[in-house]
Amino acid sequence: MLGRNRSIRRSITLFSLGTAALLVCACGDDDNRGDGDDGDGGTTAVGNFEGLFDGIVTGYNFPLDIAIVPGSVEGSGPDIVGGDILAANYGTSEILLAVDPSGTVDGQSAQPFYDGTASGLSGATAVAMAPDGNVWATFEQGGDGNDGAIVVLSPSGDEVLVIDGATEAGAFARPGGICYGGQTSDESATWFYMVNMDDGTAWRIDASSWEGADATMTRVGSGLATGSAGSPGSPGDPLSTSSDLPEDGARGCAYHHGSLYVADAQNAQVVRFDDADLGEDIASALLDDAPSELITYPTGVTINNEGALIIISYDNAHAFVSLELPTGAFLDNGLYDLNVNAGNHGVQVANDTIWFTRANNSNGALRAVTIDQSHPPSTHGDFPVQ
Repeated sequence: MLGRNRSIRRSITLFSLGTAALLVCACGDDDNRGDGDDGDGGTTAVGNFEGLFDGIVTGYNFPLDIAIVPGSVEGSGPDIVGGDILAANYGTSEILLAVDPSGTVDGQSAQPFYDGTASGLSGATAVAMAPDGNVWATFEQGGDGNDGAIVVLSPSGDEVLVIDGATEAGAFARPGGICYGGQTSDESATWFYMVNMDDGTAWRIDASSWEGADATMTRVGSGLATGSAGSPGSPGDPLSTSSDLPEDGARGCAYHHGSLYVADAQNAQVVRFDDADLGEDIASALLDDAPSELITYPTGVTINNEGALIIISYDNAHAFVSLELPTGAFLDNGLYDLNVNAGNHGVQVANDTIWFTRANNSNGALRAVTIDQSHPPSTHGDFPVQ
């Protein structure tokens, strides 16, 4: 497998860049489900991000991660389309759908997209998109040996495939993060990455399609933070207290130019696994220039269309940090001085909007920050598939 990966690394890198630049603007102009302004800025140097919009979408129960559907996805009927936002709703063990919330500020209610408990999966922890509209999500519990699983869903929310310990023994230990890693230009190989909370390992999933066909798994590295399991709820019995959430452990991840970046929560750092697309059991590296005083309890990471790493922390004092890759140099003076309350989790960017969830107590919500209040949040614009 390693030899095959080496022979196609150049093509996957080029195609990954192509998807970021060409394939995945968040919403086409002909999509009439959102009316947000595309904006003209990025999510790096944007002043103080004074425009906080709260409760744009409600109806969540401890949402831990989100994914924005790329603009290359043009669904029909019940299918998701570019600009929609999916959330891993831990409190009900569901993946929930927010129909493109661009331009809205008064809230809508999230809709069921997939019920993990119907397949014996509980505790949705993370969600990621493939450019064709397939959805990859992790569940903390269920699957082979009750060690958690990845489920691949169609754009309509139908279960396509479950990947668990039966696929690769020892690979699953309560997964807490998943992210897309690109595809070769001839579409012969696809990469996703998964992070485990129980044993602090990171894994690469190699498949022959965005649907996860012929999936095999390779351990990229270890040594990440570990934590304890939660007590997830179900659609008919949601959680009522944050004490039922999983504690500690590494969480969100993002892939960029051959490196995997992981939010190493209670270790208060973001680590990098170089050559994650090729190697295995790689020693992790710290971001040498990252300001440790601004990364306090990172729960999610994402890459914006300027190639910067956006980090979200659970606590409020330093909720956002924007860093230069690969060293982690602090980029500007705007993405840290914003008090948005504690309980922050998954984060995604689209043009000049940062989308994130709050999962503190049972009143989880989808939130957004923009440059100012006069610019409504948007899922439009070019951004990498995460």
